[in-house]
Amino acid sequence: MKLTKLLRTGSIVLLVALLLTLVLGVQAQSGGTFRIGIVAPQVLDPALGSNDSEVLFNRSIYDYLVETLPDKSIAPNLATEWSISDDGLTYTFTLASGVTFHDGSAFSSADVVYSFNRLKEIQSPAINVLGEFEVSAPDAGTVVFTLASANADFLYGVANRFTLIVKDGAASPNELESDDTPYSNFNGTGPFMLSDYKEGERALLVKNPTYWKSGQPLLDSVEFVFIDDPVTQVNALRGGQVDFIYKVSSDQVAALQGEAGITILQQATNQHPVIRLRADSGPGQDPRVRQALKLATDRELVNIVANDGGGVIGNNDPIGPGFGAFYDSSIPLPSYDPEAACALLSEAGYPDGLALTLYVPIVLNYDTRLAPALKESWAAGCINVEIQAIPEGSYYDDSFPNNWLAAELGITPWSDQPSPQGYLAQAYASAGVWNETRWSDPELDALIAEAGATSDPAARTPLYHQIAAIFADRGPIIVPWFATIYGATRDTVSGLDMAPFPGLTDLRGVQIGS
Repeated sequence: MKLTKLLRTGSIVLLVALLLTLVLGVQAQSGGTFRIGIVAPQVLDPALGSNDSEVLFNRSIYDYLVETLPDKSIAPNLATEWSISDDGLTYTFTLASGVTFHDGSAFSSADVVYSFNRLKEIQSPAINVLGEFEVSAPDAGTVVFTLASANADFLYGVANRFTLIVKDGAASPNELESDDTPYSNFNGTGPFMLSDYKEGERALLVKNPTYWKSGQPLLDSVEFVFIDDPVTQVNALRGGQVDFIYKVSSDQVAALQGEAGITILQQATNQHPVIRLRADSGPGQDPRVRQALKLATDRELVNIVANDGGGVIGNNDPIGPGFGAFYDSSIPLPSYDPEAACALLSEAGYPDGLALTLYVPIVLNYDTRLAPALKESWAAGCINVEIQAIPEGSYYDDSFPNNWLAAELGITPWSDQPSPQGYLAQAYASAGVWNETRWSDPELDALIAEAGATSDPAARTPLYHQIAAIFADRGPIIVPWFATIYGATRDTVSGLDMAPFPGLTDLRGVQIGS
């Protein structure tokens, strides 16, 4: 009797233990809605949307052929493997099998060919990294890229944030329809499917039940809550309205540290603010004016006031210490010499100083701390500015008259790139799609092209050092620091590895608990 009772009791205990294990296991592995506070996306086309919120939205719906991981290594995705010819001109990719789009149609090489040809047709910014290429499909599971010339960063181009794969023939990716299938153009192979979109308010994405990666995603849904104001984002995290925010300013990080229920995330990056004066019109046409602006910038003061001293002081080029040997540490950090700045301006025809309007996006306290610190620093160097703070969405809106590509004097937050070519080819080559300074320098163009074709890092290093010297001598930009970026989550979030470019953060392995 006692033995029978004991066995029954033991069986019950074991059964309860097994049930608890199953329940807890399910809770730990899947389910829940992950809410992210982001700036409202303005450009939804996956081949054109460039900022973090646009990219994060799109990479949740679509897939890349290969991906850049947070450590800057290249990983397989829709392409399971690849090979490169000895001359560096032919890249052959083998595609994953059993992949379907959200509409149920099968994924094949034709979709890859269409997607990359479309990048060329609509002049996506990705072309600046990819260079000249032809793409073909010898069979349904193979894609071949043939390059016009060697491109040492071609794989980074294939993994570029604009190169998401759309369905063959998709004429209007991510265009909202007015009929009873409003989201039919949001047709990817990705882990989530668009279920609801309210412009300026929110977007709800639900789990793709037939996603091709086994066991992923773990979440039931992702909700993007559109909040343009950074302080309001922080308050939404505090109040439990969202679970994750990124690009949190240093002062907000200090306020959040130690707060119950919140975890601070950080990533060392090559992210930096670019303070730039257009070189094709107005005062910036004169190299003496550009040099005066540099001399009038007290980088130590700006870093302390605007970044709590947390940045690595930069030179006047985008190749930071995070790029290792590519960074030329022998170039002296620019000195602060306001008297020399005034003298140069007088020599350039501005004896009474220079008056300018500084356009700055409302992001990362650039408007509240960086711009005022620059105003104070420049005033001593005979440069007086009026600050115009612009909502981030408008700042990147082509229809806004003084957007980031049009303003005479502006500040642009440049995100992390896996290679210096990501900056140089897109923003500083004469034909770069984002040449916001409108600077054109034939010597620089030649060096950028040579560096892009040089695969040996040892041979590439002196080229980047020459490029840095050109920027120091006559370039139109100031890089006050290279930053660590911060994000923050609720403690219920796990499995989140925030990318140095936060928009590329992979949500497939994220879990949310109670």
